[in-house]
Amino acid sequence: MKRFALAFAVVLSSVVAVGCNKPAEEDCKKAIENMRKLMGTDAYVTDIQPSIRRCRGGSSRDAVACAGAAKTRTELEACGFAKFDEAAPAAASGSGSGSAQ
Repeated sequence: MKRFALAFAVVLSSVVAVGCNKPAEEDCKKAIENMRKLMGTDAYVTDIQPSIRRCRGGSSRDAVACAGAAKTRTELEACGFAKFDEAAPAAASGSGSGSAQ
């Protein structure tokens, strides 16, 4: 019985420790809206609920607070809130005219 109680306590403390760093929904919303504004994408998507769920499930409180307070894209990138890929998409091969001769 003592082993069970100890194992339960360890599992419970692990769950609590992980849950403690979970950002609040409002904090995620603020961070996402700020990120969209800084990136110039605020007019493209109106439903941000999927982004809020991803934020709450995979971001730390510190990263979310940083992203919400960022004033520039450079500050936002330093937060580690999101990954930015600057690589240009590869150009398709061929002429692209669509006509076969």
